[in-house]
Amino acid sequence: MSDLTLSHLTTAKKAHRTPLKTLPLTIAIALASPLSAVHVNASALMEEIVVTAQKREENLQDVPISISAFSGDALKEMGAESISDLGRATAGVEMNNESVTQPSYSIRGIQTDDFTVGSDPAVALYVDGVYAARGAGAEIPLDDVERIEILKGPQGTLFGRNATGGAIHYITKKPSQETEGSISGSLGDYNKQKLDFTYNTPISDTVAIRVGGSMNRRDGFIENTNGPDLNDIDSKSFRASVLWTPSDKTEVIWRGEYSDLSQNSGTVNTVTESVYAAGENVSGPLDVFGDASMDVASLEERDLFGTSIEVNHDFENFTLTSITAYRSMNVTFINDEDGSSDPGHYFSSENLDDQDQFSQEFRFTGETEKLKWTLGAGYSKEHVDHTTYATTNTNTLENFALYAGLLDNVDALASLGLSGAALGLTADSSEADIAEVINGARAALTAGGANGIALAQFMFPLYASQPNPLDPTGASSPFGALHLIDGGAGCGGASVGDFAASYGAQNAIGACMLPQIQAGLTSSPDWTESVHNTGTYESSAVYGDFTYSLTERMNLTAGLRYTYDEKVFTVETGYNPSNSLFNTIAALGSQPLALGLFFYNNGLDGGNVPQKYEENWDALSGRVVLDYFVSDTAMVYGSVATGFKSGGFNSLSFGPDVEPAFDQEEVTNYEIGYKADLMDGKVRFNAAAYFYEYDNKQDLELVGTPIPSYNITTSDVEGQGVDLEVYWSVTDQLFVSANYSYLDTEITGYTVVNNGEDLTGEPVANTPENKFYVMGEYTIPFDSAGELVLRADYNWSDERVSIQRDKTIDSYQRINARATFNSASDAWSVAAWVNNLTDEEDLRDYTGPGRAIGSHTAAVRLPRMYGVDVAYRF
Repeated sequence: MSDLTLSHLTTAKKAHRTPLKTLPLTIAIALASPLSAVHVNASALMEEIVVTAQKREENLQDVPISISAFSGDALKEMGAESISDLGRATAGVEMNNESVTQPSYSIRGIQTDDFTVGSDPAVALYVDGVYAARGAGAEIPLDDVERIEILKGPQGTLFGRNATGGAIHYITKKPSQETEGSISGSLGDYNKQKLDFTYNTPISDTVAIRVGGSMNRRDGFIENTNGPDLNDIDSKSFRASVLWTPSDKTEVIWRGEYSDLSQNSGTVNTVTESVYAAGENVSGPLDVFGDASMDVASLEERDLFGTSIEVNHDFENFTLTSITAYRSMNVTFINDEDGSSDPGHYFSSENLDDQDQFSQEFRFTGETEKLKWTLGAGYSKEHVDHTTYATTNTNTLENFALYAGLLDNVDALASLGLSGAALGLTADSSEADIAEVINGARAALTAGGANGIALAQFMFPLYASQPNPLDPTGASSPFGALHLIDGGAGCGGASVGDFAASYGAQNAIGACMLPQIQAGLTSSPDWTESVHNTGTYESSAVYGDFTYSLTERMNLTAGLRYTYDEKVFTVETGYNPSNSLFNTIAALGSQPLALGLFFYNNGLDGGNVPQKYEENWDALSGRVVLDYFVSDTAMVYGSVATGFKSGGFNSLSFGPDVEPAFDQEEVTNYEIGYKADLMDGKVRFNAAAYFYEYDNKQDLELVGTPIPSYNITTSDVEGQGVDLEVYWSVTDQLFVSANYSYLDTEITGYTVVNNGEDLTGEPVANTPENKFYVMGEYTIPFDSAGELVLRADYNWSDERVSIQRDKTIDSYQRINARATFNSASDAWSVAAWVNNLTDEEDLRDYTGPGRAIGSHTAAVRLPRMYGVDVAYRF
């Protein structure tokens, strides 16, 4: 069996490169280490750091890609519990994943903040070589992880679609022929309790098993005066694997994992003082970092299952790898979107997801004296089922959908060159008042007499005649003006479906139903709107990657992948008001969705008719790389790489006048890099400078005024930046590492939708321009007793534009400290730690759907936390 495929991080030396002699294991604080010791002081030797970024085991410093890698031991030294903890320690990377089920990953400003199933992520996540199609399906505990590799820049050749920003790869520990295990526990403030265990043992000379588990609990750190505390943790996980080596040329690895969590993390708090003050059981003035008062019990639940079989077999001239995998998850996420307990600003959401996927990859790798090559083919099929429920009440609709800003909206129409009329209804309007206003509107909107109407906070511009959405081949139904009919069953004598065909479904809803909506508000019922999506996504790809040694020191790499994606997507929308009047209206065939406040309905003419869409996309992605070793321990490289993110669908805004599908994204990245081990291996310095062109970037954003709605916005982006990393073994006992990233992004083209703002010339959201991290570790030996390791790190991140572009989020900084005592035998260790030492108060993000009803919200970062860890190894 060749070392290339089956060795457990076996050194793979190159003839022209000297292995590291004195670089300490403590580099593992930011890079992967092949050694297994939990503690090794700064004078310890580390032969080399091995990664599989190019689908073969290679020395990190020999790979012409910008990579940050973290060993499992480094993760423990950091106290890392989730992938988000690595974001602060990695140049050019942002991970804001306080919510496990709606995570966000950004590499060099390339990201996807659309959590719905209609879109794919822009950063590919892999677990043991298996692509996790949904971000929520890759947020796993970090116990018993061999290493995590973060690859920066498009990885379209070897990792395929949806790796436009880069790729994150979890590699778990394989079973071995050693009997070993560990158990560790943590206790901390906020009633933190964490327990991990691992156990590995051989069953025979050819079979070994490895099992591990984790339990993690913590109380919420935001006190909710109107319910349970917020942002707690409660998760459990179990992992098992079996290694079978029937011969020295073949190995088979089965892996399985299960994870379960039920918590209320990811909550937001209102930052609108009047909304907070109107809530129930409020405690003092508004303090976004203080107590909250919410009337919706937030909930985040996820059941995750994954299993795979990896087979590696060495033939005479190449190695065949087959990975067959299945993953599934069920997710529930309930959130108080207004972040308050004010009944006049009530808005909650519930998202339910069921997802499963099957994938198969075949890969052939080989090498000759001058050529290394990889050929592969893959297939995946994913099923998704998603439902969003958005619940408000007619108290809230009355305040924000019917009576606010009428004249302002007439002025807005005038600014567009349109005439209009304002319906001046109030909560106390009598039937006579209503009739007078409606009749006045009719008089103003005689045939051809007006171009639009400002209805409350929603504008209804007239649309040109369009085909009937339920019968595209039928005749069009033109309307000369917008007529309001008290009966509500039709508009101008035509059906609601015909009306929508002329003016657009989003505008028809509410306009026809104004009298009924007004009448229904008197009993203040709850109002729930829903959108239900299903999807079947299939993807096939073939690829090849070749590295040819031009000289002893110079290599040329070229790779190409062809990908074909086919997606079938359906959407069905509906509502569930408690007021019987609305149910009566529904029977008439109008299917209103309350002025289009959040979503609107496809099911016209008396029923929820699912809309079905079928699309396909294909793309070529690849790379060309030239690397040159200027010395035995220093390399320069230049590369051009492309990435492809599959097209998709807007899951939250559909109608016959809206095109739901959006096209693929493509990124071309130009990069030069330098990797060197200096001063006899005591210093490691890596640098990369890049420029990319990002075409057809798709974002799901709340845009438009006065009532924002979810729309897909399209933009072209240019980005340029620098990533720097340095690691220095100052003495045998002192080690220091630091990294810095600079990122400048600009939206060079932007398609304005729904009266939104033109963002051309603006930076990409959630992309700090500057970011800095520094870590120091000092080891104090105590002869035969053991050693004390003192560690502290500091990170600072620049200000950034919020995801919904409502606000600039201030810069933030963190100081973490840890003191660990390791026994001389390495059998046990005790650590005391504190995160956010100075108890900084910072926002993680600002606003969200709550702004649609006048309640801006914010999410906060973790406060100071401290605790003690104990570990025993055998």
